[in-house]
Amino acid sequence: MAHPPHSDQLVLRAPAKVNLHLGIYPGRDGRGYHRADSVMIALELADELRVSRAEAADVSFSPNLGIENEKIAACKAVRAFEEAFAPQCGYRIAVTRNIPSAAGLGSSSTDAAAVLRAMAMLNGIPIDDPQLMSIARTIGADVAFFLQPDPALFVGAGDVHDRSFPPLRMPVVLVKPETGVSTAEAYGAFDERPTAPQDPERMVQALLGSDIAAIAAHLYNNLAPAAAQLAPAIGECMAWLRGQEGVLGAQVTGSGSCSFAICASDEAAARIADASPWWACATHTRS
Repeated sequence: MAHPPHSDQLVLRAPAKVNLHLGIYPGRDGRGYHRADSVMIALELADELRVSRAEAADVSFSPNLGIENEKIAACKAVRAFEEAFAPQCGYRIAVTRNIPSAAGLGSSSTDAAAVLRAMAMLNGIPIDDPQLMSIARTIGADVAFFLQPDPALFVGAGDVHDRSFPPLRMPVVLVKPETGVSTAEAYGAFDERPTAPQDPERMVQALLGSDIAAIAAHLYNNLAPAAAQLAPAIGECMAWLRGQEGVLGAQVTGSGSCSFAICASDEAAARIADASPWWACATHTRS
């Protein structure tokens, strides 16, 4: 996950994730969030962060995100950490982005979590420190998962850890159309036609048994129809993926626009990625 500190510097990988089960409940709580059951697993596809101490905080991205720093989760993580733990300590953070944005792969959340992990390590703060976890939850629902990205079920607003599962290596191919999907817009479309979610128990049992065939059979996301309504190309990607030889199961991750398939082999994942008419990446879950 990270290289040992040297001269107050760290290099970390910030992994992408897919939702094996995402069940959104109708209605919102007092904070404006939906209740959600979210089973997530991290991928080998990852951003890279180089973090070092500096006179003042500075965050840069390659390629440039074209967004004001105040709106970027990784920048919010720096400010929140310094306010809570180290008001006199600055950091220079260089992020190399490999994970597509607006894809449901957790790009902004994983970068923010990696920033928190790095600064905690540089300051001798345990990753499971309750205050660090509290900061993660205020930045975004998935940030808490990425602090310790083991396969896990999160409940509440998708930000409360319920249980973890054994690591499991599965070949995965990602396919994303050019169109991205705004998370806020996807939830807005869901609110127009809400549906009650399935229980995550079948996925929980499949993960506890490390049963790849059962995991692939029970992939679920009731936010996917809302995402496909906003970006019809998602439906095209899904139909194409499910028709490919070597695909055990396919689903949209998060609020889209990326779809993923669990594959029978690394070779099948690579072949499908090569044949895709859209952006595609052959990878596997972190084991």
